[in-house]
Amino acid sequence: MALTVQTNNAAMTALKNLNTNSTNMNDSLNRLSSGFRINNAADDASGFAVSSKLDAQSSRLKAASQNATQATAMVKMADAGINEIQNMVGRVQVLATQAASANNAGELSKLDAERVKLEAQIDKIANSTNYNGVNLLNGVDASGAGTAATLAGATLSTAGVSVVGLVSSGTATFAEAATFSVTQNTAGLITSITADVALTAATDGTAIGGAAGTNLITAQTAVGAISIGGMTFTSAAASSGAPAAPLVSTTAAATAGTAFGAGDYAAALAFQVGADNNANNQVTVDLTAKYTTTGLNLGSGTGSAAGGNLLTQAAAQTYIDTAKTALNTLITSRADLGATQNQLSFVQANLATSIEQSTASVSSIRDADMAAEMANFTKNQILTQAGTSMLAQANQAAQNVLSLFR
Repeated sequence: MALTVQTNNAAMTALKNLNTNSTNMNDSLNRLSSGFRINNAADDASGFAVSSKLDAQSSRLKAASQNATQATAMVKMADAGINEIQNMVGRVQVLATQAASANNAGELSKLDAERVKLEAQIDKIANSTNYNGVNLLNGVDASGAGTAATLAGATLSTAGVSVVGLVSSGTATFAEAATFSVTQNTAGLITSITADVALTAATDGTAIGGAAGTNLITAQTAVGAISIGGMTFTSAAASSGAPAAPLVSTTAAATAGTAFGAGDYAAALAFQVGADNNANNQVTVDLTAKYTTTGLNLGSGTGSAAGGNLLTQAAAQTYIDTAKTALNTLITSRADLGATQNQLSFVQANLATSIEQSTASVSSIRDADMAAEMANFTKNQILTQAGTSMLAQANQAAQNVLSLFR
């Protein structure tokens, strides 16, 4: 091998190996200090991609588990409210049974007075039970506006008009489905508008008018529009001695011949209890039922098929069946809520297992084997020290040329 001073091949080889060992030692040091085998995508491209997806999935599963916990709490709150309503309906049954017996004929007014107070409290519980602003027992959505069907027409006749269903124009009007009857005089003016149920505002439950069948307006003195809770009745002038049918609309004149069904104010609640956006990762809980006295067909004047009192023995006997039907409705609802709680508990157990396994999978890919990494670090540290020493020796080799000049 020739002796040269321009190029020191031995020093270049020692430097190359020293740089390699220094890089390896720094990588080992990075892994040991972070605890991760993969600190960036370059360490293991496929492992980085898989572990990142699994890590994101684990985060979504943890959020879903929290959703399931809150869903359980919401269902339990609804169940607690229905439980109290059930207790009061049970008491109403007792009162009705007492009032139906001749030996209590002198106490009927007292028994009915307690019924009235209990049913007023039922309405208060149903309208006030909510979870984080979501109404649970009165069939109204979180905003209080609802999702009622929009009126597009009505069945018209010279004798009057009937509109069946909830009516909405951007916001809901009534908390009940109602059939309206409109009467007119020979001049075409509207003299009365009645509903077959007592109307309340969907937003806050305040009364609109009186009991079922009560005239909701003062008779018109001139042709025009009358608005009730956002629903517009417009009378037309009489022609040829016959009254024109009133037009009913929310935004425009109604079209004859269209019938309407009741819309739902509150949609079923969907809870995200999985990592993906599909039905298998969601649980739906139906909290759309109304547990007010109107919804349970209790109380005086709450509809053609409901109502009553305990003021006579015959009325009390009828009310026994009314309260029994309401109680059966409540029991069925509570059974469904109990089944939902069990469903959610199994969902939570499955989520806990999924979180555990996805976390373990990320660990197996990304985490560093500390014992093996320490061995590599020690090896590379020794090689780096040896490389430094050999580079120094290689740099000294060129000085051998000077002995030729002595």
